[in-house]
Amino acid sequence: NAAKPSINIGDMRNIGADLSLSWRDRIGDLRYNLTGNISTYKNEVVRLGSSDLFNNTRLNQINITTEGQPIGMFYGFNVVGLYKNAEEVLNYKNSNGKTVLPYAVTDPDDLNPDNWVGRYMLEDVNNDGYINAEDRKIIGNPHPDFTGGLNVSLNYKNFDLSTYLYFSVGNEIFRHYMYYTHFAALQSAYSKDRRDNSWHPTANPQGMYPLYATSKGEGTEAANESHSQYVQNASYLRMQTLTLGYSLPAVDRLSLSKIRIYGQMSNVFTFTGYSGLEPEVRNMGDRSMGVDYGSYGVPRQFLLGINISF
Repeated sequence: NAAKPSINIGDMRNIGADLSLSWRDRIGDLRYNLTGNISTYKNEVVRLGSSDLFNNTRLNQINITTEGQPIGMFYGFNVVGLYKNAEEVLNYKNSNGKTVLPYAVTDPDDLNPDNWVGRYMLEDVNNDGYINAEDRKIIGNPHPDFTGGLNVSLNYKNFDLSTYLYFSVGNEIFRHYMYYTHFAALQSAYSKDRRDNSWHPTANPQGMYPLYATSKGEGTEAANESHSQYVQNASYLRMQTLTLGYSLPAVDRLSLSKIRIYGQMSNVFTFTGYSGLEPEVRNMGDRSMGVDYGSYGVPRQFLLGINISF
């Protein structure tokens, strides 16, 4: 009754390139050193000896690993808008011109359009006129297009200044924390963003989130399904460190050849359009990469120090 051994069930292909350039020079008493690098890669699952693999959380199947795609792509329904009135509920059509019933409605006679005003309108991917599990698709990519960094070092007489910047471009994040902050799972309180940007026919006709007070609530399609509103671009540029130092002259009588006093700041700034606390999400595994469960932001630290050389 021994357990079966683990075996490889698939193959992946990774193709990438790295480029690094350095320049060192001086202008009078100013010496400088610049080193930059940029990397890119393409990942593809070329063989999968099983059915598609999914990452499940409190939401069902938010990442998919499937042949022909990178590992761990985001998966779910594509939100195309909100039903703003009963007429839109009754006349929403797919790309083939066929009328589409709202999520999980299978019989037009069971449809009360007023119950759907202010709720999500989802893409009919297979054009059959119904919104169900067959209409889920890849809705985002956690893999970056490019990553890179820049080291800068400056020396002027007894002063030295150095910094390191890092960037990531093109990756997306699945904002899983919105399950709690935006869609009231487990009776959580709503966030300010959800409060201020929920659709209302008169108070906020441009809102992006479902109406609060529909007769059926915000709907299972919003609260309990993976969908494209969870996905957001998470490109960012961060200055990781900034260090300023000053070197004192040698003190021969104490046999000190060098004394350097310095101050350092880490996590100096981050430029990003990502709305979460931290665009650099820690991955729990390749098949579930890019999922933000509400991780804390990186703290900003200040350090003062002294280096003594004998």
